[in-house]
Amino acid sequence: MTAGTRWGRFGKRPLMVLCLVGLVDAFDRGVLPAVLEAVQRDLHISDSQAGLLNTALILAALTLAVPGGRLADRMDRRALMAGVLVLWSATTVLAGVSQRFWQLFATRAALGAGDAINDPAVQSLVCDYYPTEIRGRAYAWQRVVPTVGLGLGTALGGVLLHFFGWRVAVVTVGVPGILVALLVRTLPLPRRGESDGAAEPTEVLGGWSAVKATLAVPSIRVLLVSTAFINGILTALGFWGIAYHVRSSGLSEAASPAIAGSVILLGAIAGGVGGGIATDRVRGRVPGALMLLTSAVTAGGTVLLWISFLDGIPVYAVRLPLQMLGVGLVVSCLPPITCITAEVVPPTLRGTSFGLLKLGANVLGALTPLVIGLIADSRKHLIHTGEVKGDLGFAFLCTTPVILIGSALMLLGAKHLDRDTSRALAPV
Repeated sequence: MTAGTRWGRFGKRPLMVLCLVGLVDAFDRGVLPAVLEAVQRDLHISDSQAGLLNTALILAALTLAVPGGRLADRMDRRALMAGVLVLWSATTVLAGVSQRFWQLFATRAALGAGDAINDPAVQSLVCDYYPTEIRGRAYAWQRVVPTVGLGLGTALGGVLLHFFGWRVAVVTVGVPGILVALLVRTLPLPRRGESDGAAEPTEVLGGWSAVKATLAVPSIRVLLVSTAFINGILTALGFWGIAYHVRSSGLSEAASPAIAGSVILLGAIAGGVGGGIATDRVRGRVPGALMLLTSAVTAGGTVLLWISFLDGIPVYAVRLPLQMLGVGLVVSCLPPITCITAEVVPPTLRGTSFGLLKLGANVLGALTPLVIGLIADSRKHLIHTGEVKGDLGFAFLCTTPVILIGSALMLLGAKHLDRDTSRALAPV
């Protein structure tokens, strides 16, 4: 493949637009952690209630993740994404004018619903635009951008909070969604399975039959459980990370969003890009290579993150560098996981496959911040500002090791990967 055509016949533009879709969603999610302390004071919200704001995503996971995947398998994915983006923008504005906890809870649930619908469509399109030899790098950029956007949204939210207050910060990040929706509508529409050389689909399974066919794939069952544990801790870190550094690292509310956001940003960029390159390089070298890669990087990242939450370690010399490396390693699992999800099922089931994984990821992604809030509330301590707050460091020490469950499942499930991949594109 020459330099001019290394991104395939569709080129880079579809990838760039799909990355913007993830960026918009990440901005919406990232701004709340940056302003969380101010929101809690203004709306009189406890740590447990704050954790429930992320639990609102479970409503979308339980009701729309799998239906969203089915929609991605059956309709024009461009129109689906554009409509959701417009609704995202409107919902973000409503979040910025919330006066009660339940209002903010409802808008968070709506944002989660939009992501549950859009994500399967985005992931399946990437697979149809880009062939296997560059798919790891394509997914690297598409999967890392939301984490990058989370860091940028957090940093931007902190700046806007300082100058204008939390309501302006929340409303501002919702505006770009409408512009991205217009770009999505201009994308070309690839045939399903086009970049894999698959035949034109003659039949699309409906409803429950599609779900059963997807769950019959051993690799999907492994991914469903393991990615739920991984996503749960990543979501909790993104949600509580700013407040953690205010309470446990001695950072100010003004400085913490920018510093913690930079840690997430740099770690995510290095890890995501590195994971994509590694995916394309190790593919096929040993049986189950992509699952083995995922198992190794998540285990290493978990150990580094756990150490970073220990009390008494230097913040700038040890804690922040360890968290940057830990986030980088864990995020580097996203490109190989996404390739596996797309490649172990037939092209007409890719949306369903991503929808099912979105369901599992959102369930623990919603529950883990709540669990951390409850653990923190159970162990109050005096922080540097003179306030008595929940011990988030202790909560992270208790919960971060669950990623190792996902690492172990990937290691055990590697034996299924090559067989499942071959069957996915075999003629029926």
